[in-house]
Amino acid sequence: MKTIFANFKMTASRSLSLLSVALCASLSAGAQTPTPPAQPLLGPGGSSYLYSSYTQFGPYYVNPAKEQAYQSYYIYEPAGSSVPKSLPVVLFLHAYLAGLEGYPSGDSPSNYTYWIEHLARNGYTVVFPAYDSQLSPPAFTNSAVDAWQSALTLLRSGAAGLVPPASDAFGVQTMFAGHSLGAYESFAVAQRLTTNPVNGVPIPRAIAAFNPGIGQSGELPIAFSQISPSISVVLVDSDEDTTDIPAAQAIWSSIGTSIPLGNRDFLEVISDKHGSPALLGTHFFPDTNGLMDDDSGVDDRDYNVTWKLSVGLFNCVLTGTDCSYALGHGSIDQVNMGNWSDGTPVKTLSLQD
Repeated sequence: MKTIFANFKMTASRSLSLLSVALCASLSAGAQTPTPPAQPLLGPGGSSYLYSSYTQFGPYYVNPAKEQAYQSYYIYEPAGSSVPKSLPVVLFLHAYLAGLEGYPSGDSPSNYTYWIEHLARNGYTVVFPAYDSQLSPPAFTNSAVDAWQSALTLLRSGAAGLVPPASDAFGVQTMFAGHSLGAYESFAVAQRLTTNPVNGVPIPRAIAAFNPGIGQSGELPIAFSQISPSISVVLVDSDEDTTDIPAAQAIWSSIGTSIPLGNRDFLEVISDKHGSPALLGTHFFPDTNGLMDDDSGVDDRDYNVTWKLSVGLFNCVLTGTDCSYALGHGSIDQVNMGNWSDGTPVKTLSLQD
């Protein structure tokens, strides 16, 4: 009897030990810090690309005889045997990062490499001008227009293996994307083309603008009431970018007298610190090389904000597809940010009034 009781105690003790180990393992697994969502497979921010690679061309110069830095630009196009005979073209206007990038001229596409790649592999030619180098802020708009006109002329020539711009019944298919001061300049250039047309340079079909700000450029006006009503707009600010939120609000207000409400949306990125790395609504998250950001550079804020909204908007205005992602007016497709690894939804984008 004593032997049986002793064996029972040993068995019970061993069972309790195993249960304790299993419980600790379960608690340990549950205590792991959640990680952000991976890139979705489908949708305008997803990894199902039309083209497997892209090619960079340039630099080119508005005046090849002088090769001024502020008159230079790069061109990016999808690569592969299936590339069509013409492509829609995106003017990509970078932030005013001169002292932060570590480049002498302050204009390097490396800050946006993966965003540019995403656009190109989704079937867009991207023109990246160094519009602000060595110039004062009031000269930026004219500099960007000059580079844009030069790039479109070069693309039309088909030189150096470049694919000509696509056209339809409404003319050449062009769109603008911008970050920070580049987002501001997207509206400034579009209004300039509206009020003072430039030969061979169409009014853009759409503007995707992220965290617009004038930074050191306090003398720049925010008045875009004369912008063409034909332009569709997605404007985005971020909750921790408090310095530049007033600029975004002023832009939204100024275009309201021209662009119909149905053709524009204003969204805000909401910080989420549920997991690690945190997904913060900072000014610099559209950079994809990690500049002034707290992570490796590419994450859910790219997949479900800059990449999704820019490609979605451009697809919407050109082909009528992906409109629920871009001009969804608060739709699930538009504001959804995916889930953390533990299943918790990332805080959604907020539709602004």
